[in-house]
Amino acid sequence: MANKRVGKKSQAANDFLEPKPPQSIGATNVGVNRGFNDGAASVTFSLPAGSPPATSYTVISTFVAIGSGGDGSTHVGPSTTGASSPIVIGGLKSGASYTFKVSATNSSGTSAQSSASSAVTITTVPNKPAPPVASVTSGSQNDTVTWTAPLNGGSLITNYNWTSSDGKSGNTGSLSVSVAQEATTAQTYAVRADNANGVSIRSDNSNSVTTPPFFPPFFPFFPYFPFFPFFPPFFPFFPFFPFFPPFFPYFPFFPFFPPFFPHFVGTGCYERYCFRCPCANCTC
Repeated sequence: MANKRVGKKSQAANDFLEPKPPQSIGATNVGVNRGFNDGAASVTFSLPAGSPPATSYTVISTFVAIGSGGDGSTHVGPSTTGASSPIVIGGLKSGASYTFKVSATNSSGTSAQSSASSAVTITTVPNKPAPPVASVTSGSQNDTVTWTAPLNGGSLITNYNWTSSDGKSGNTGSLSVSVAQEATTAQTYAVRADNANGVSIRSDNSNSVTTPPFFPPFFPFFPYFPFFPFFPPFFPFFPFFPFFPPFFPYFPFFPFFPPFFPHFVGTGCYERYCFRCPCANCTC
């Protein structure tokens, strides 16, 4: 560090000193459309009054790992350089809590680091889901697709979007979906997770499943009595015409059979069985 000269030329001498440490360090999460574990924060700062000017600034991050897999310990994170405030620093872990310090540099040197900013939790889109598992629902033409929730990127997952290899797609808030499919078709499925920051990378494809053929509970082209649905009526009601073969029933093919053969058996007691007999006074 250069020594500041005292006297009337002291101001000019300041031009040959490194900047003072920046102050008023602030940080804001930048989550929208940031990939999982590639979060970002916007860091603001200023030089104190009377500081020699700086030509560049370096933002240094430290973080505490929280959430799934976090041990609560502090780690040194990424750093980046910019020409002025604010500076966006990327490459931050999803769901981790970060603080930031800033140093200023000019041709004479680099200042000490500033005090740390307040902690900010970094959020991103969710992690890429694992491939879903597909199966055929027993006794139906539906496929059942299930998956596990990925790491949410520090922000609540609000929707899952699924797609099938035959072009179907949909949205759900649950971890499974039932999909109606055409018989004897094969398909795979993929899923992505959405949160307030955006959408994740879509998963790899599931296993392939084939929807079975459709078998209705009955065969509409084959009646219950396929060959002789009215078989019993083919042989009734012939007590007075014993020589007529059973293949000529009076029902259903000759529903008016008796009137077509009137009085062929003469007169007498047989006429009482003739539908044209006007009375029932026949004797025998």
